[in-house]
Amino acid sequence: MSGFSYDITDVVHLLQLRVRHKNSSSMDVNCPFCGETKGKMNVNLQKNVFRCNRCDASGGMLELYRRLHGVSSAEANRQIREALGKGEYRTDYQVVHKEEPVEIFNAELADADVIDRTYQEMLSLLTLNDKHQEDLKKRGLTKEQIEIQRYRSVPLFGIKNMVQKLLESGQTVKGVPGFYEDQDGKWTINFTSKNSGILIPIRSMEGKIQGFQIRLDQVMEGRKYIWLSSVKFQNGVSSGSPVHVIGSLDAEQIYLTIYLTEGALKGTIAHYLSGDTFICVAGVNQYRNLKPVLETLKSRHLQHLYEAYDMDKKMKVYCDGDSEKCDACQRKPATFYCPHKMQKRQILQNACRKVYEICSGLSISMSRMVWDMDSYGEWNGQIKGIDDYYYVLKNTG
Repeated sequence: MSGFSYDITDVVHLLQLRVRHKNSSSMDVNCPFCGETKGKMNVNLQKNVFRCNRCDASGGMLELYRRLHGVSSAEANRQIREALGKGEYRTDYQVVHKEEPVEIFNAELADADVIDRTYQEMLSLLTLNDKHQEDLKKRGLTKEQIEIQRYRSVPLFGIKNMVQKLLESGQTVKGVPGFYEDQDGKWTINFTSKNSGILIPIRSMEGKIQGFQIRLDQVMEGRKYIWLSSVKFQNGVSSGSPVHVIGSLDAEQIYLTIYLTEGALKGTIAHYLSGDTFICVAGVNQYRNLKPVLETLKSRHLQHLYEAYDMDKKMKVYCDGDSEKCDACQRKPATFYCPHKMQKRQILQNACRKVYEICSGLSISMSRMVWDMDSYGEWNGQIKGIDDYYYVLKNTG
């Protein structure tokens, strides 16, 4: 530990690792390398080392940070120092004292061309770490496809310097989702250690970046994805939940068929695995921006839409005693239907019906895609998403 002004406890908190058990000499956390969720990684607070009892990943505190972010030990030390205020001061890691509420004024959303130019330049200043690249490859993308989509990692340091470079290069940040003015009136962006993850560009029908979803490293309040937004900050702006479009929209086609799914990353992977064109909403209940996209596609000869939402829409709803809500339910397993599963499936099916209503009003024919079904017409519980389905087809066909 000699020569360091922090310890492994600081690194654990900086990386937002989920602590399961803790005492004066050690803590057990979820392993970020193998993804287990029962606290199999032991962190020795006295020796400043870690070891996962499942995947055997081990090392010191710099190795823990270095491996997760794909940097050298020296760079890991520099980034940790900056994040902890040992170098460049990181206001998002301070203990924020409660003050009187300040009235927040939001900016107007900038023009689509302005947003795209700013985001394109921002991406040129960012990188994708090794872990995130491997995660994307495991889901079926190639290195070339990853670069074409310009996936990047949320930076954990040098954020204000990056924004300053954007301003110096003539880019506009006001009205661009994610950017806002801090308490000193200086422009910054809503990147913090809490929302670290993969930046997923959301592209319009013209291929312009309209916003970003972040595929979080650590689930936040039950969510794997969040929008890059600054609506809660001075001169910030909401993302607006735009629809992502990936694939050919050839206006000369006599018959255009498109697939609808939930999640930009999922739809992009499915596109590359199948060659199909996908439109992707952020959530099944987000209809507001879907209808105008379908109206425009109708003018481009869209005649048929395949709904390809996750197979939860056909999930079994009997109680098996293995639901995440079981602790709050007094029903006996395998005796009654699970109210939580019934509610979840109903929400999905209602969302599917809403899409059917929109298509009907636009005279677009529509059908449902299903896979991994049993003889009773219910989901087998193995292949959930359309990307998973195409991945299995590719690797077994």
